[in-house]
Amino acid sequence: MNAITKENRRIIIAWWKNREENRFEVFSSLRVFCNHYPRFNYNTVSNYLSKQKTAFETDEIMIERKVITQKTAAVNKPDLPVRLFWEFDHGKMDWVKSYRTVIARVIERGTDKDWKVMIDYYGRKKIIHALKNEITFLSDHAIEKVADTFKIKPEELKCYKRKQSRKQHWL
Repeated sequence: MNAITKENRRIIIAWWKNREENRFEVFSSLRVFCNHYPRFNYNTVSNYLSKQKTAFETDEIMIERKVITQKTAAVNKPDLPVRLFWEFDHGKMDWVKSYRTVIARVIERGTDKDWKVMIDYYGRKKIIHALKNEITFLSDHAIEKVADTFKIKPEELKCYKRKQSRKQHWL
């Protein structure tokens, strides 16, 4: 038996036989369908769908339970070189949760191609948000390149503000 995980969700598809328009409807669960159409008994339809593993069908409707699969971050990952993430297990990286690290690393050490891959994967809006609010360190060279590429002032970057507020050695 397949377990329903976060990546796999079940939906309900209702095919109406006598309608000319809106011949089918999709519901997030059987409970939602039965709440919307109370003439269908939840327990009856649920028992039929689980035991028979086929569609529940009357003269009016056919109800099917389908499993949909969502892409996960592990499957849909950016094509960035291993050399940028030498201290991580590249194959097991969670690219969604580690976006701050990935963005900072690509900005610091990536090629123009790596920058394009990063922008395509995360989007300009998310990258700019991370730069302004979350990433705490970038080199001066990287700050200049970020400001030029994304057309933002260095003063808007969290790493720049943080660098200015730190006391520096007098030498």
